Amino acid sequence: MEALRQIEARLSELSEPWIQEVLPDGFLVELRIRVHRPEPEILVRVDTDRGITLDECVKVHLHLREKYETLDWLPENYGITVSSPGIGTPLRLRRQYYGQKGRFLAVRQKSGQWVRGRLLDVDDQGILLEGRHHPIAIAWDHIATAHVEVPYPRPNRKTS
Repeated sequence: MEALRQIEARLSELSEPWIQEVLPDGFLVELRIRVHRPEPEILVRVDTDRGITLDECVKVHLHLREKYETLDWLPENYGITVSSPGIGTPLRLRRQYYGQKGRFLAVRQKSGQWVRGRLLDVDDQGILLEGRHHPIAIAWDHIATAHVEVPYPRPNRKTS
């Protein structure tokens, strides 16, 4: 397992500049290798500060496929999947938070407490969410995990 993590780390180092060759404002969010299939699959999650399109994912896929072919230490047969992180996927990098301003986040703090609210601001200290009664500031070192949520409209309650 440790060898697999080392390969992932090396591929991540190589992939970041390769992604930027074809998508200058792109960045690598996550790279994982799945080996539970007959051939390994390299899963690459890519994003930009403005979001990413399907066409851009295809361009990155084709470019990475070409670059990976030059690596003699990868197996001969493998698959590559390039995608955006998507709603519900945990935010892994601070950089991702900036592009989520105005969206609803669900944040689990290291204390175990969940906080939900619209993301108002992001800075070097942490994030600011719109709470029900007042803004909620959460420092970076208090965030265990966070993801974008689609807010569900509350049903109108009729009183009799």
